[in-house]
Amino acid sequence: MKLGICIPYRDVGDGVRKKHLDTLVPYLEDFFGKRDIDFRIYIGHQVDDKKFNRSGTKNAAFLAAKKDGCDYVAFHDVDMLPTDDVDYSYPGETPKQIATYLSQWDYTLRDVEYFGGVVLFTIEQFEKVNGYHTNYWGWGMEDDDLFWRCYLKGYYEPETIKGPGHKKVIKFDGATTYIEIPPSVTLNEIPEKSFIVEALVKGVVKTDEEEYLIGNDNSKYIKYPLLCKQGWDFDISYNNARAWSSSLWSWKNEHMYNWVKRYSDLWTKVKLEVNHREKWRELTINDVEYDERFGIQQSKLSFDDRLKKYPPKPFYIGRNAPNSWGNIRNFFKGELAEIKIYNQQRRLILHYDIDKSYKGDKILDLSGNENHGRLFLYEGKVTKSDISEIVNTLVPDRRYGTMECLPHEDEGIVDGSFQGDIKATARNELIYRKHMQKGEIDVDKDEYGLHQMKYEIESVQDDIYNRHQIINVRF
Repeated sequence: MKLGICIPYRDVGDGVRKKHLDTLVPYLEDFFGKRDIDFRIYIGHQVDDKKFNRSGTKNAAFLAAKKDGCDYVAFHDVDMLPTDDVDYSYPGETPKQIATYLSQWDYTLRDVEYFGGVVLFTIEQFEKVNGYHTNYWGWGMEDDDLFWRCYLKGYYEPETIKGPGHKKVIKFDGATTYIEIPPSVTLNEIPEKSFIVEALVKGVVKTDEEEYLIGNDNSKYIKYPLLCKQGWDFDISYNNARAWSSSLWSWKNEHMYNWVKRYSDLWTKVKLEVNHREKWRELTINDVEYDERFGIQQSKLSFDDRLKKYPPKPFYIGRNAPNSWGNIRNFFKGELAEIKIYNQQRRLILHYDIDKSYKGDKILDLSGNENHGRLFLYEGKVTKSDISEIVNTLVPDRRYGTMECLPHEDEGIVDGSFQGDIKATARNELIYRKHMQKGEIDVDKDEYGLHQMKYEIESVQDDIYNRHQIINVRF
């Protein structure tokens, strides 16, 4: 099997990427030479003065590799050096993501859906997905787009776990419906002492207009609380960035926040565990999924101080708590089948199972602690929902390998904001989130796909190093 290494490249004049290329190519020559792998390197080099089009340079490199008789390709970032545990062998039935443990991210997986760095495709697989979408200019989203194309073409299907079947649920309308739980002796120590909250729940982003996009200055970040306590609000929420999140506060009023990505309108087992003695918190979905696929959103996350002490105040399910500093009302939209709260002794102190707990305007506590709630249904409703299967987050097939990342200024998302050419990345995010993921782009007829790509080859340079080719392209 002949492997084609496809490297996107542009020399912007500062010498950084040229240094990366001059480091990577001899490194790969030595790496593959020691492993008796038949390979050739193809560098897609953009020579026009437009914004960098990584997608187009990768597509051009792929076409050169195909013409040269390669059986499969590795799309390879110019700043990643493989260590001995990286496996570049033939990918098999599905494309493989192999740049998993990155030095740039403290040798962790950047994101559970991460499909960049180094990915392997057979020639047939890449042609089936119609390559990279070339309307992404500057940094970002072309890798996500490629992963979504693989999903649409049937290479990846989300796994499922068994659910409880048909259940009675509260359907929160996102505007009026909520449950108020009066303070009690058993609930008052939460969240200042160790506790666990578990819920079988479905969160929904209310409208396309409200969906949060990192690169859109006009989009506002909004939390829709599933569970909330008044004060410096402790909450477990679904948000308009399509993620589950939790907020805790220290006694010094320092905010502790963590989140886990989750597509809208999916039944989910959400679990938040906080240990005040060992000082860590953990937010997971679907039991162990995020523990096993450690990424930047991963938790167990530590904290340094003791937790904030709250006066005896009600808990709310389905809305933020009323407060003295304003009348902002954020209501949860979605469905709730069951919720449990455990105290620091891991004893069940509240249990609502809507099948058994719903009694008109009351929600009965099945734990025996009489933490009954009052239901304000209004425009919501109690109905039946089929929860036979719970869908896990869609993730690519991986071969876990370690990459050493060559130094450069951070691009992409840093501390919750885009770096570099922000306007270009914001545009890319919009294309991906609002068009590709919403089914507005036909992969086969995509005017920006591999087979429809508009580009010119200015020249080809052969064997500048030992065995590689530079394809100089204009778009």
